[in-house]
Amino acid sequence: KKPEGPVLEDWWLVRDAQNRAGWLLARMVDLDVPLEIAQYAEGQRFMAFFVLNEVQDGEKKVPQYLALLSETKEGQPFDFNKVHVFTWNVKKHRYETAYRERNLAGVLPVTVTHETFDKEGDLPVFILRTKDDAGAITERKYKLNTPLVKRVLAPGEVPAPRTSAKRGKKRGK
Repeated sequence: KKPEGPVLEDWWLVRDAQNRAGWLLARMVDLDVPLEIAQYAEGQRFMAFFVLNEVQDGEKKVPQYLALLSETKEGQPFDFNKVHVFTWNVKKHRYETAYRERNLAGVLPVTVTHETFDKEGDLPVFILRTKDDAGAITERKYKLNTPLVKRVLAPGEVPAPRTSAKRGKKRGK
């Protein structure tokens, strides 16, 4: 038998309302994720969720969420590896997935704020931090212009080439 490696555990540094801090074993923590979005976990664990903004649906305001998920395995070299943005469809009165990104090596913290864009106005913005293979951390900014989520490139940043599935050839008439 091969000798097993060390037992890996994830610990969270937390702070309460009285500003006391301490460490918690991550597997012992259950986030109070709203049931309307918790159903979309797809077998993964919610690591964090944030309200991006609220939309008016009749007489009630409904939050729209950024959710960070991860595999249920401990000791991963990242804090989260999947991002979802859930927006509220006011016509159908339900949540829909506006954005999903997988296979990230995301690290906390995440920044959620608002920013003014020329023609679009004041929009919710979130900034993810990701780690590359060499361990370097870079920030990626996104904006929510309901129902679309788009990456906001930094000055001089070049968009990554798109990868797409091969498509069949078009036939002429």
